[in-house]
Amino acid sequence: MPFSGKEIAQRIARFGRLLRRVAKTNVWPRLKTAYHFVYSVSYLTGVQTVRMIRFAGKRLVRCLAPVGRFLYKGLDFLILRHLRAIGAEAVRFGKGFPLAVRRVRAAFQEHPLHAVGQALLLPFLAVRRHRHALKSLLNLAAPVAAVCALVFTINFWSHQTFALALEYNGETLGYISDEAVFDSAAAMASDRVINTDNSFEVERAPKMTLAMVSKSDIMDERALCDSILRSSSDSIAEVSGLYIDGNFEGSVQSRSELDAVLDGILDNYRSDDGAQERVEFVQDVEIVEGLYPVSSIKTAEEMKAHLTHETMVDKYYTIVKGDAPLSIAAKTDMSLEELRALNPGFDDNIFPDVDVLIQKAQPYLRVQVVRTVEYTESIGYTTKKVEDSSQYIGYQKVKTEGQNGERRVMAEVTYLDGLEQSRTILSSEVVKEPVEKVIVVGAKKVNPNVSAQGDGISTGKFIWPLPSCKMVASPFGNRWGKSHKGIDISGNGVYGDPIIAADGGTVVEVNASGWGGGYGLYVIVDHGGGYRTMYAHCSSINVRVGQKVSQGQMIARVGATGNITGPHLHFEIRVNGVPVNPLPYL
Repeated sequence: MPFSGKEIAQRIARFGRLLRRVAKTNVWPRLKTAYHFVYSVSYLTGVQTVRMIRFAGKRLVRCLAPVGRFLYKGLDFLILRHLRAIGAEAVRFGKGFPLAVRRVRAAFQEHPLHAVGQALLLPFLAVRRHRHALKSLLNLAAPVAAVCALVFTINFWSHQTFALALEYNGETLGYISDEAVFDSAAAMASDRVINTDNSFEVERAPKMTLAMVSKSDIMDERALCDSILRSSSDSIAEVSGLYIDGNFEGSVQSRSELDAVLDGILDNYRSDDGAQERVEFVQDVEIVEGLYPVSSIKTAEEMKAHLTHETMVDKYYTIVKGDAPLSIAAKTDMSLEELRALNPGFDDNIFPDVDVLIQKAQPYLRVQVVRTVEYTESIGYTTKKVEDSSQYIGYQKVKTEGQNGERRVMAEVTYLDGLEQSRTILSSEVVKEPVEKVIVVGAKKVNPNVSAQGDGISTGKFIWPLPSCKMVASPFGNRWGKSHKGIDISGNGVYGDPIIAADGGTVVEVNASGWGGGYGLYVIVDHGGGYRTMYAHCSSINVRVGQKVSQGQMIARVGATGNITGPHLHFEIRVNGVPVNPLPYL
């Protein structure tokens, strides 16, 4: 915390008293004596150090002086004396011009021709007058010239090397570093030739002699290959050769023609809508310009036909009865994904005599396209079932129709020879949400012990008469040469299961015992409007004639009475007394 003014004054006064007390003691003289001692030691040390440095410097100068004098004399002997002589002669040369003028003038006074002779004699007089300077100048120039000659010699021989002079078919082709270069060039020349008639052959034993040549004169494999082809035949042209995966395919007269052929193949796979895409060949395609035999030259049309010919053709498998997607994949040694990629809608067309593509035609030069596409796809709606406890089990009614939604998708699609190989979703945006389908289903259970009077109200819609089983064992129509007037509903363990009224109405006929004309125990319910339903082969009957029943009310149990082979429910719908197929009504 800060001090007050009074406290500060008290502390200053206390410090002053302390100083006065120290001054009265013997501490101060001792401190002064120590100070003088330290100063004296430092002074003496500094003086001694300066003396030692001066002494060492003098001894070093005394030792190096002979070396300096020797170096100076050597430099003077080699260069300086010559420079002094040249300088003195330069002064004399400058003074010689007035002297030359006087001599020419005096000669002219004697005779003009004497002046001409005197002028021609001046260079010789100048050389004699300055001969010592010229000698010194030559002494300086000689070492420089020697150094330049040495540098030139080293540079010349550094670019020279031993090589093999190659003589092929009586003609000197050039120089190579070793025999391996010729072997490689010979193999390259053979690869460039489409030797269909075996008329072209590279000589494998040329004449080689050792020579000293410049490194720039040594040929590499490609240059030597051109020379071999040039000397081997007159049918050689400067054309552009095409290589695919390192294999020679042929040559075309000009690079522009070959580029046009390749670009035309790629253009066949490009889209016309300006989509963002990347089109490229699958194989490694290289164009090498050089010398090629005329026999290997193709026209642009021939080259295009060669590159686009099919190495594989379309193959199909014909579906037979009993085939399924997995069995077709096993028979054709393919995966389901491959079959679906080759055949859009594959799973929906599994029918006898339908052809399935199992191998697509493949061109010699294959093309891959990576395209960014944007499209709209449908979003399927979901179905929700809502139970209604006031309706019996089996009742069903659509409350809200479902609607598919829409999604905008951006994807990167990869095609190989026009066939889609993969699809990567880049972004997805829902533009329309799907509408859920709502179905109201009955939740009211059938009480098998109740045979109370129903309401008898006909809804106009029929529900499934056997809630415990949905399997149709025998459909409506001809069966075993006879007309089957209804459908048989059956499954494991259906015997004794409750049978319910397909719609409300009045019971008009009941056969509670006996053969019943082959129907066994049965019930017939009238629903009004000419519609009646029949429930046959029952094991027991729970209603009587004239009784009103409600839709979904239990009226009987599944049995095995009458002319049957096993327990089931025979169900009929009759319109104005004529049996119809019940399935469209249920």
